Amino acid sequence: MRTLLCTAIVLAACAPGDRSRASTSAGPAHKYAGTWEGRSFRSASDTGTPWRIVTAVASDGSLRGTLTYTSVTAPPVPIRARDVSDSAVVNEIGPYHSIIANADVVTTTTGKVRGDSLNGTFEMRPAGGGNVIMSGNFRSKRVVP
Repeated sequence: MRTLLCTAIVLAACAPGDRSRASTSAGPAHKYAGTWEGRSFRSASDTGTPWRIVTAVASDGSLRGTLTYTSVTAPPVPIRARDVSDSAVVNEIGPYHSIIANADVVTTTTGKVRGDSLNGTFEMRPAGGGNVIMSGNFRSKRVVP
């Protein structure tokens, strides 16, 4: 009897949990989770600003992460997904101090995944609101799923 009870406890502890709830509650957010390395371009002749984004699906199903610029020493910048669908993700990045704009800003990005690439557009505005300071495109590759 004791052997049967111990076996049942071990099997229950080793059995996979109910993961179907976690994977479906986040919906398409899993598609955008991972580590992405890329560059942002203000114009076609721009060589781009290199960056790394690390995102994950939070317990509430939302997509969150941080952005770091790989060419400068600066604290990570928070990222919050504002809209996530199978076809696109809209992120809000910041507020943070932009070295290029020399201002405190919030950046909104709209990106689409195609294979292991996440590409799209960005608009940078003053952190307090106002007109667009800078806009452009970005390109990135997933380096860690």
